Amino acid sequence: MNDYFIYLSFFSLAIVISYITWQVFVFIFSVPDQNRDYLDKPPFIFHILWFLIKPIAFYLSPFISNKTSNRIEKKILFAGKGFIFQAKDIFASKIVFCLALLFISILLLEVCELELIYSLAFSAYGFIYPDLWLKAEKLKRERIILKEIPFFLDIIVLCVEAGLTFINAVEQAVNKSNPSPTRQEFSRLLADVKKGVPRSEALRKMANRVEHASMQNLTSAIIQAESMGMNLGPILRGQAEQRRIERFLRAEKLALEAPVKMLFPLVAFIFPCTFIVIGFPIYVMMKDAFQ
Repeated sequence: MNDYFIYLSFFSLAIVISYITWQVFVFIFSVPDQNRDYLDKPPFIFHILWFLIKPIAFYLSPFISNKTSNRIEKKILFAGKGFIFQAKDIFASKIVFCLALLFISILLLEVCELELIYSLAFSAYGFIYPDLWLKAEKLKRERIILKEIPFFLDIIVLCVEAGLTFINAVEQAVNKSNPSPTRQEFSRLLADVKKGVPRSEALRKMANRVEHASMQNLTSAIIQAESMGMNLGPILRGQAEQRRIERFLRAEKLALEAPVKMLFPLVAFIFPCTFIVIGFPIYVMMKDAFQ
């Protein structure tokens, strides 16, 4: 009789597990395929978990508020990842990374025989990881743009002074440059103008995508020069020189900050080792002397 109940329990458990597995597969594979022909491939860490991010984004998208969606869209725009992610993808990835790190941390803590409460810290990090990644990508993108913008402006100045219009000069600079965030932004500027967006509005949209004072000053100077009918050559040359000066000033600022940043590792790690190396022989000599 007991064997009968044991077999029945295992059979019921197998049915429950099979049903849950079937529901999970239905949850994942009932999501319609997303047309990503016009989108780029996600980064590796997002790509390997995309089979979970896609269904969660599909089912949670109706519950994401407009305020949250707009906030995430701005982060994606500033990071230059608009051709990879939508707001619902980042929101879903926060949940997926949270659960994935929670599961992995529980396994590792169980193996190491540590308190499982530490897994909450890992899950919290997984939840904020997409935001941290977008912020890091934004800073990296801004550094590249600020580094390359003087070279871009030099090419545009040469083309404008050779007789080309501003848009044609930008097109030549885009064609002659290597793939980079700077080229991507000017390419989007050209695409907006070709779609019929006024040139001043396209420049403002480019400045809003970068959100840096240097780009704001550049676009404002170009818009003001065009509205007043001024020659763009000297304006662009002055802007290129100003951007180059700002780049050297940023380098000098980082060089002046280096000693301050080195102070903590110097005091915390190098000085104690130096004192040990110098003081230990003195301690041994004094100990032998007083014995």
